[in-house]
Amino acid sequence: MIQTNHPLKKECSICGSENTDDDFVEGYFGILPVSFCVWCMSSIMDMANELNPCECKENEEPQIPI
Repeated sequence: MIQTNHPLKKECSICGSENTDDDFVEGYFGILPVSFCVWCMSSIMDMANELNPCECKENEEPQIPI
């Protein structure tokens, strides 16, 4: 996700918690500006990993692009 400093979102786009620290991920979902708190971003990443399982060998750690 592209990190930007757009002033449009002052709260998490999912849960509505206020952006009071620098732990928010801000960017665009298509053309819509979005912000995600740490908890919601973690949940989004977990869901993406569940929907797209890693094709790694059993002993390898999955490589998550950041």
